[in-house]
Amino acid sequence: MVKLSMTFTQRFIHPYLPQTDAQIKSMLDEIGISSIEELFSDIPINIRFSKELDLPNMHSEQETINRIRKILSKNIEVSKVSSFLGAGIYYQAIPTIINAILSRSEFYTAYTPYAPEISQGMLQGLWEYQSMIAELTQLDFVNSSMYDMATALGEAALMCTRTNGKNVFLVPSAIQPERYQTLETYASGANISVIKYPFNSNTGATDISALEELLKMYKGKISGVYTEHPNFFGVIETKINEISKIVHQNDALFVVGIDPISLGILKSPGEYEADIAIGEGQSLGLPMNFGGPLLGLFAVKNDIKLSRTMPGRIIGLTTEKKSEKRAFIMTLQTREQHIRREKATSNICTNNALCALASAVYLSTIGMNGLKQLARINISKTNYLIQQMKKIKILSVPVFSNPHFREFVFQLNNENLQTDFENHMFKNDIYLGYSLKKFYPNLGTSYLSSATEMTQLFDIQHFISQLNNFQNITRGA
Repeated sequence: MVKLSMTFTQRFIHPYLPQTDAQIKSMLDEIGISSIEELFSDIPINIRFSKELDLPNMHSEQETINRIRKILSKNIEVSKVSSFLGAGIYYQAIPTIINAILSRSEFYTAYTPYAPEISQGMLQGLWEYQSMIAELTQLDFVNSSMYDMATALGEAALMCTRTNGKNVFLVPSAIQPERYQTLETYASGANISVIKYPFNSNTGATDISALEELLKMYKGKISGVYTEHPNFFGVIETKINEISKIVHQNDALFVVGIDPISLGILKSPGEYEADIAIGEGQSLGLPMNFGGPLLGLFAVKNDIKLSRTMPGRIIGLTTEKKSEKRAFIMTLQTREQHIRREKATSNICTNNALCALASAVYLSTIGMNGLKQLARINISKTNYLIQQMKKIKILSVPVFSNPHFREFVFQLNNENLQTDFENHMFKNDIYLGYSLKKFYPNLGTSYLSSATEMTQLFDIQHFISQLNNFQNITRGA
């Protein structure tokens, strides 16, 4: 009979710093001191915190899990309400294969590799990501990767100035407010003047005449012109080719902000000669997650001045010297962690590789035909919602006449009803859209609403039903 015994060598004295007494003594002996107190002797007694920390009692693992679940239960899951929120982050279908791949241990801890070539699997994933975004945008160089579309825009503005030495950057008035604020933060340190050009009040698209006037006014000083296609209002720029031509005639770089899903049906930036394209990759397989983490897309045309000043990293494909097998390398790494700080084009130091990998898996899963079908579904559901809302007399839908992709602006005709209107929708589990009143007061009581492939017929019917109910309650006031 075998006798079993369990021996504890020494107890752990801290749940998160599990050194034993013997280990602590060994470390103190190594540095020539006798106690922990002596280790901190250089800190004056009068500035030390001598009281007990006011912390709650510790809980068991199960108690902790139960408490966290109780707190999380206060959150409202988008799948359990009728949500028409968008404004840059969208409720979209995520293939289950994405989480299956991201959960693999080879990828899950995807921090920046300081000896990148040993991480061939991750480098291949990023190379595939770059290749797909290059094909999607029809531009030649793609980095991997940026934080989000807002920081990508800031980096694009800096890049334009680095390339041509000019310091005026034009952006549309129809721009996501937080994106604009991020741009201003980037531009302030580089002494770049950010100037807005207006949108046409009828179409919602770029006011080309006003843009031309600004180009004349700041002739010779404009580093780049930024246009979104579709723009913040979901409006499609039907004259994007004309805008591109005007910008280049004025010797400025043309920067385009895209919704990657829209490229299933709209022209790619390379087709209308954009110099730089940026975008938000959240809709390519990333959950909403309270607004992050996101993924900034960044692509440039084949121009040595642009490619050499692009922020971030580029993964390249080569062959091994001996075997001739293909291998992946870090071709360009202009981040301050990899080269001398004064030569870096970006100080972004957190790695978005896992988000980029998710987008690569997403694109390879749905394919080009799937992307086209997805874009058509987004457009058709948005237009169906618009047609149904047109029947509600207290609303003006849509506010702008140009075609829309998956977002549109509608207006509540009686501003005095705003609070009651919003409360009524909220009580009926409807999130009607992003309020534009704070940033676009000239549009009155307006909202930016969105429809995607996850917007069900029930959601639309429920929304229309409650719009009718509210109209009846207020008697069409």
